[in-house]
Amino acid sequence: MNIQKTFKNDKPTVYLIGTPIGNLDDISLRALDTLKHVSYIFCEDTRTSSTFLKKHKISKPLISLHKFNEKERIKSIEDILRIGKSIAIISDAGCPTISDPGALVVQELLAKDICNITSVNVGPAYMHAIVASGFVNNTNYFYGFIVNKSKTSKLNELKKILEHYTETIISFYESVHRIKDTINALSQLVESDSQILIARELTKINEEFIRGTVVEINEFIQSESFVEKGEFVIVLNNKKIVETTMSVEQILFNVNLLLQQGNKLKDACQVVSNQANLTKNEIYSIYIKNN
Repeated sequence: MNIQKTFKNDKPTVYLIGTPIGNLDDISLRALDTLKHVSYIFCEDTRTSSTFLKKHKISKPLISLHKFNEKERIKSIEDILRIGKSIAIISDAGCPTISDPGALVVQELLAKDICNITSVNVGPAYMHAIVASGFVNNTNYFYGFIVNKSKTSKLNELKKILEHYTETIISFYESVHRIKDTINALSQLVESDSQILIARELTKINEEFIRGTVVEINEFIQSESFVEKGEFVIVLNNKKIVETTMSVEQILFNVNLLLQQGNKLKDACQVVSNQANLTKNEIYSIYIKNN
């Protein structure tokens, strides 16, 4: 798991900056200021980006980064970051990583943990989170706030979403009062190694990205180390929903029944795993999280 406090550390930063889709004046002051202060700008087409940057009186070294050379550029970007210099990644128009280059670079850099990854001028909060997530996927779906509040109804609502939008990056908004319950519910529905991101206070001084598996994230936010402040964006790289023939309530009932009959927990989990079409470890995880 990785916790990034973007503006409260000394690491170099990769800024993923949204650029105008047509009118070259459609750009934020912060985006322009960031482009002026980075050491290098990686862009799809240096000719296209030169036109945009000249209009705004920005002169920086430009290096091409497009779908045909993205993997090759990772090493040179890493070398720049390791000497403490920050960079920007921009597209010809729109957002890096969203049907444009950048996602593979971000994924590799996050695995090495040598820099901050953040987004600038890419629209609403969920887009800022998706762009900086490091998830590589061709599709994404924004759900908004989860309507149902009770644990059972929330599980059912999430299950429907996850089953319908498979192989998709899914993003949600969640309040500080319900974030723990929602992550716990997700941890019961997806594979334990599913990748998830929680982002809060985006673009502010307390911006924070928490990245890891759903198990790691769930364990962290249930602990005292988790700061319960701000509004949250949850981003899930939805690969596969755990297929089960049994509700969480029924799983817990069956495990407890076997324990009352004198069985050891690991044996009870093995029996129920066969009943529910889940692994023993998944049954054990569900039992521990709900007791």
